[in-house]
Amino acid sequence: MGDWQMTEALPSSEWLRLLDSDPTAASDKYSELCRGLVRYFEWNRCLEPEDMAQETLLRGFRRLSEGATITVGDPRGYFWGIAYNVLREGWKPQREVSIEDRDFPVPDSDFRRLSRAEQSIFLRECQDALPAHEKEMLIAYGEGRGAEWGGRNGIEPGTLRLRIHRVRQKLERFATNSWR
Repeated sequence: MGDWQMTEALPSSEWLRLLDSDPTAASDKYSELCRGLVRYFEWNRCLEPEDMAQETLLRGFRRLSEGATITVGDPRGYFWGIAYNVLREGWKPQREVSIEDRDFPVPDSDFRRLSRAEQSIFLRECQDALPAHEKEMLIAYGEGRGAEWGGRNGIEPGTLRLRIHRVRQKLERFATNSWR
């Protein structure tokens, strides 16, 4: 949305009189305020500076219509204060929404056209083909106990990740070869 669109929909002459008693000067001050607000939001790297400027103006005029009074010498300062608050709202972290309680549908995998139960059996067969030490390491890592398992067995975290990667490659080769 460009500046010309913002100035097209000027607020009522009653509100413009707050900016200046001369209607032409008030209209010019309003246009200048719009451009300034857009620049302010652009300088603060907002994604939608025009929308934020419009939101600032709407909030200001809405508050004035609800009976708020302007206590600063220049009425434009009132809108700049609102702009600062609109900008700060964008800085607030978004409220976290817990997804633990939600029930998400699990899409059926099309791995080898096997059902979930068949996939589980196939994975167990692939794991059983691994040496016991590698299987234990893989299970501990998958359950989030990799650091603990590595500490007990004297394996550094980087080395553990590399070994897990190699075990995964081995499982993939086994799964591919056993299916042919």
